[in-house]
Amino acid sequence: MVVLKKRFFILVIFISIVIFSFLLIDFFQKSSKFNTLVVGSKNCTENQILAEIMATLIERNTDIKVQRKLNLEGTLICFEALKSKDIDIYPEYSGSAIFAILKEDISDREDSLFKYLKKTFLEKFNIKWLKPFGFENKYVLCMQNKKAKKLNISSFSDLKNYSKSTKLTVAWDPEFSIRKEITAIKNCYNLDLKYQIIDQSLLYFSLHSDVVDVTNGFSTDSKIKKYDLLILEDDKNAFPSYIAAPIVRKDILQKYPKLKAELKKLDGKITDEKIKKLIYLADEKKQKVYDVASCFLKAERLIE
Repeated sequence: MVVLKKRFFILVIFISIVIFSFLLIDFFQKSSKFNTLVVGSKNCTENQILAEIMATLIERNTDIKVQRKLNLEGTLICFEALKSKDIDIYPEYSGSAIFAILKEDISDREDSLFKYLKKTFLEKFNIKWLKPFGFENKYVLCMQNKKAKKLNISSFSDLKNYSKSTKLTVAWDPEFSIRKEITAIKNCYNLDLKYQIIDQSLLYFSLHSDVVDVTNGFSTDSKIKKYDLLILEDDKNAFPSYIAAPIVRKDILQKYPKLKAELKKLDGKITDEKIKKLIYLADEKKQKVYDVASCFLKAERLIE
């Protein structure tokens, strides 16, 4: 009986130690998470570079701990993660914010779109837009240069001649196919293009390989130059501006007073040409995003 009691006592102590250990680990994990800034990004090279630039700048110049979540699919996934506090900050674009997040029209707001977004996001979501990085990455429609010349197409308006034709094969990536840009094209140009869905990573290659004739794309993408593609003119301005800037919850700025001042150093620092070069280094030269971001920050004398 004494032996059984002794064994039972040892077992109770052992179980207590195990439970205490798990509680202690959970406490430290939650404590670590509470004291860590989580930087997110979408699943495209440019957005990952911007997020890494922010993360590295904050890590090197402040005592704020940083965690990275740099491949979160598209706009809505990132924004929901920001609202739900899975991430604290990520790079966003004014056009995506007005069309994809707010699902609003741009007819009366284009001249003051960024100002409107700052006011609306703060009031509606308690989220702040910080100073823009200095460039704009527009959604665009692309064709092979030689094919566009052959068919005499240089603008969105020119596509109307082929809207019901089987001669022109159109493809969108999954996110673009459900965005308000499609509605804007229809309304502004009275253009209803039949299209197929192709993964974003295959869009430009599909154009280059003559699998499709027209796709959506991004104005800063290095593959546009690589494959000699033509960006069609949005001659009636159906699309809004796509100014890139960090967006962050207000409570995070209050929690980390140094954060806003540090990120302000990026205000206007990343021009169209600079971001194209950074994307080229990552996509075509296969350099790691972290290395691309670090080299940029060193070149701009923002980190040691």
